[in-house]
Amino acid sequence: MPRLLSQVSRAMSKNYVKVSLASTLKEAIECMHNSKQNCVLVVDDEDLLDGMLTYGDIRRLSNKSDEAPIGDSTITDVNTCLVSSVCTRGISYRGQDRGLLTCYPDTDLAIAKELMEAKGIKQLPVVQRCRGFWKERKRRIVAILHYDSIRNCLSAIVGMMAFGLVVGAS
Repeated sequence: MPRLLSQVSRAMSKNYVKVSLASTLKEAIECMHNSKQNCVLVVDDEDLLDGMLTYGDIRRLSNKSDEAPIGDSTITDVNTCLVSSVCTRGISYRGQDRGLLTCYPDTDLAIAKELMEAKGIKQLPVVQRCRGFWKERKRRIVAILHYDSIRNCLSAIVGMMAFGLVVGAS
């Protein structure tokens, strides 16, 4: 399959929602609902990616609150709870904390698909490549990649190849 056709840039969506670290959980949920998105990308004061909040994160928080004893002060109030205290900011890999999973527009779709499947995620932020190491963990958002978009894009490419519409396909 020709390299350019199988890049994340072919399947990514520029239709995403951002909220600041200082947003409340209620505001983030309203943004997700109003924009019909399954997640919001959390940005810092410089508009750089700091985390991601999904309905899964909210469900896990809700389950913790349901299991807490009555009167427990750790129960979360969506009106006052900040997104920064709930959002996913990274993963743990082999016992070490890593940054938030992301990909680049030129990442191979198959690699992005494997990463998403291995980690059980449905959305992956797409970010610009950094030119320096000083902002290694914080990146400028380009788009978002939805798992379903990968399948649709790969199916379309295979269909084009079957009809000989892709140069270099044999």
